[in-house]
Amino acid sequence: MLVFIAGTPADVFAPELANGIETELGARFPSLSMVAAEVYRSEGVEPIGWSRLQARVAQSIPSAPHLTSIDAYQSVYLPMPLAAVQHLIIPNAADPLEVGSLDALLEELRQFAASAELPTDDVEMMQLSAHYLEDDALFDQDLDVQTYLQLMLAAKQSAAHGLPLWISIE
Repeated sequence: MLVFIAGTPADVFAPELANGIETELGARFPSLSMVAAEVYRSEGVEPIGWSRLQARVAQSIPSAPHLTSIDAYQSVYLPMPLAAVQHLIIPNAADPLEVGSLDALLEELRQFAASAELPTDDVEMMQLSAHYLEDDALFDQDLDVQTYLQLMLAAKQSAAHGLPLWISIE
């Protein structure tokens, strides 16, 4: 399942890789805080929902580079402005870490929500999410919407606590 995690690298990766990621992020972004009082984990969604959300966003709004150009693998959104998605080489990692801006992601998600007539209010998003979680017949329906809901809820938690938002397949 695909989950979105507001926390530190240690909340997502094995210790050696987490240390390497934290070291590289700290060197590149010295103002980044890596202290999490409480980790937030989204509900799991089907991984195909990520590409379906990206495709729908690309068709719905003129530009969303922080959402549409990041893979659902070894990726993070940092709570700071970044002009573009960056690729950070991590020692002992097969692929670079994709780094986007949490601020830009939230703006892109809000634009998409307005275009797609989806909620941005926490209570409304949780109610709609519960609708999908509670009805077994809907678990594989509207995977783009389910992914949007979990991503937006997690992104808001990340922003509220000043934490990175990680995309993880578990």
